[in-house]
Amino acid sequence: MKKSFCVAALCLVFGGTSFARPGGSPQGGAPVPTDETPGQQSQILASVPTGGYSCGRASYPLNCYGVTANIGGTFWVDIYTNAYPTPTGFIYFFGVADLGQATITGATTTKNSLGQVTNVVVTFTGNTNDGDNGTYSGTGNFTFTQYKMSGGSGRGGGYPGYIQILTGGSLTITYN
Repeated sequence: MKKSFCVAALCLVFGGTSFARPGGSPQGGAPVPTDETPGQQSQILASVPTGGYSCGRASYPLNCYGVTANIGGTFWVDIYTNAYPTPTGFIYFFGVADLGQATITGATTTKNSLGQVTNVVVTFTGNTNDGDNGTYSGTGNFTFTQYKMSGGSGRGGGYPGYIQILTGGSLTITYN
């Protein structure tokens, strides 16, 4: 009796449900609707506090983790500005709209007199993570400043290095 009741309950609960096949279309064959239209743009700004967002010690690759997006979620940007033949890297989105990991396909940098990156403009492509097999491309513009740390590291003080601060950032996403 319990088994019959459970089967009947499942039929009532899932009777009108159409489960999707691995190809992304329901059993009836119609494609899963997308929530983005080709050419639709989305502007995302880095929510940078007064004084900037600390990306930690200035390093190569240029790296900034946990940057808060104005539309919710965070992102991680990691850019190999000197990669040959073209700069590369990634932007990983954590809960930012329906954006998955993006691959950086190019970068242009501006450096100060010490050779530190003060601005980088990147181009990238990626896939959405909401199951509709959507793709997007975009550009990002990030500005940085560096502050010399006081004191040193290790025995005897050593070279203190620099802290890298994100002072502004914006991403423009275009859905394909």
